[in-house]
Amino acid sequence: MMDWISLLELGVRHAAPILLIAMGCLLAQKVSIFNLALEGFTLFSCFFAVVGAFVFKNVWMGVLCGVLAGVLTAVIYSVFILQLQVNPVICALSINTLVTGLTRYLLKPIFNTSGRFVMPSELALPTIHIGFLDSIPVVSVLNNKSVLVYLSLLLPFILYYVLFHTEFGLNMRITGLNEEAALAAGVNTKKVKYTALLLNGALCGLAGAELALSVYMFNVGMTNGRGFTALAAVTLAGAHPLVALGTCMLFGVSESLSIQLSTSGYSAYLLGAIPYAMALTAALLPRIIRLVSNNMKKKSAERQAIELHSN
Repeated sequence: MMDWISLLELGVRHAAPILLIAMGCLLAQKVSIFNLALEGFTLFSCFFAVVGAFVFKNVWMGVLCGVLAGVLTAVIYSVFILQLQVNPVICALSINTLVTGLTRYLLKPIFNTSGRFVMPSELALPTIHIGFLDSIPVVSVLNNKSVLVYLSLLLPFILYYVLFHTEFGLNMRITGLNEEAALAAGVNTKKVKYTALLLNGALCGLAGAELALSVYMFNVGMTNGRGFTALAAVTLAGAHPLVALGTCMLFGVSESLSIQLSTSGYSAYLLGAIPYAMALTAALLPRIIRLVSNNMKKKSAERQAIELHSN
């Protein structure tokens, strides 16, 4: 029998890095930049979060190094696409490929290992126990999480306020919707785009730190497609932060479900498709409901017309 509480608790943990990446991706999309380099941003941050924690023997220095790595990657990406006018897709694919190879290579000279590096458990991100949550059914799944997990859950609400209730958010939305109109209104659109991408990099840095330091290790390719998952979640949510919270949780819970089912002898390839199958179902369900509803309304109108005609 499936333990639904454990499923939800694990789902929140898995959703946190996806959610942090998604919020950064959403900022880029608001200024009309479809960022495919999220995977590279996050993987680079994973690696340097571990380097920072190990070198300084402090987990928070690891988080800082992870954020700086994400921002540095975002700066490079921004300069290439905004200043040098390089095609964003080509630039993103180049960054993803370069980071994958570079992190694999740097493991040997820095840690004298290959494939993976595991740190002492003392350098793991600490978890926070909130006593009163234990007595609240279902909500208790939010207990014993790292500060970055709690931050990931708060971010959609913070970004919702920033985007829809501040001048900066308005400038971002105008820049994304109509850059010429934004320029005519006196908005420095290039500055807005740079800011959005640097914040994108910082949030990917936090995601990388959460992903690597929660398990106190770096593994080659440990992002495992989470950047593309976050991109899918934001696209599915229509770039709305609160809806993106729901779609990221959907991905997190479905990933947790695939892990729980893996002990039951199901194919690993089949289980790996669960998050994407659920996302596709979530994307199609509203359309199916609207189609059925419109069809029922049409038949009801036809019946009323026939009754009126017969009378």
